[in-house]
Amino acid sequence: MQTMTDETPAALRSIETALSRATTELPALSPLLAAFGPLLAERALLRAEAPGWTGPALAIDAERFSLGTFVLAQTEVGGGFEDMSAHLPAAAKRLLPVMARSFPAIAGELAALGAAIESGALAPQALATAGFGDPLEVPDVSAQTLNFAASELVRPFIERQATDLLALVSELPWRQSCCPVCGGAPNMSVLRKDLSKDNEFIQAHGGRRFLRCSCCSTEWTHKRVSCPACGCEEPDELLVLRDPARPFERADACTRCKTFVLCLDSGEMVDIPDPDVAALTMLPLEIQARKEGYAPLALHPWSDL
Repeated sequence: MQTMTDETPAALRSIETALSRATTELPALSPLLAAFGPLLAERALLRAEAPGWTGPALAIDAERFSLGTFVLAQTEVGGGFEDMSAHLPAAAKRLLPVMARSFPAIAGELAALGAAIESGALAPQALATAGFGDPLEVPDVSAQTLNFAASELVRPFIERQATDLLALVSELPWRQSCCPVCGGAPNMSVLRKDLSKDNEFIQAHGGRRFLRCSCCSTEWTHKRVSCPACGCEEPDELLVLRDPARPFERADACTRCKTFVLCLDSGEMVDIPDPDVAALTMLPLEIQARKEGYAPLALHPWSDL
């Protein structure tokens, strides 16, 4: 773990605290937490140092947005985060060694990837597009490892940009199940208490429902009693899977379209864990839901372990 000081970013403090608590509460998941914890921590540091959105301010058409056109779909070039490729070689020098220590089985492939980046054989622009899913071949690096590493390298930068872009539409209505910034699908939801009186969404005892984007980690409010995939609002077709020993963790599943999304019910929590760590601790619940025939709306980096 990182040594925390008064200068430690709040996000990193939240991750370290959540990891420590989860390791104590869930010793069976210690290997998983030890593997992904350092990656989450270093990613948080990179995000805190990232430049954010640096280009001209986007002109948001409020009417188009309220009808479902997310922010990046309103840019002149047709959508997309700003190019962060210039920052990726430096990010790789920090992140790839962390990943190699956490995942020794692919350490050799990560070393080959790092060497290709440092030598210039792999252009930063190509690495950036690979981070968004474009196919790319690098000698001695499998497609799976390349996809994993590239997506983790670009993530801190798109998350930081998304923070700036969300501020442009924070006061506008958004009722879609996709991300208001990038259009990505959610891989998690969180129930949080909302003390404001101006709230159109059902809270019940658990609080207001927020979906969390699998691409840029943006959070947005959504109907609590509904399926984000197909819109089903019939209580008889919405199923909650949970471990009685951890009632604040659940998988909200839909029997109509056979999808699910993980959910952290933080309504009664004093210390709310970092969402990524919370999702990590719910891997057993995710596995259970998939065994019962439900498919996740979007994956986490550890979903297919």
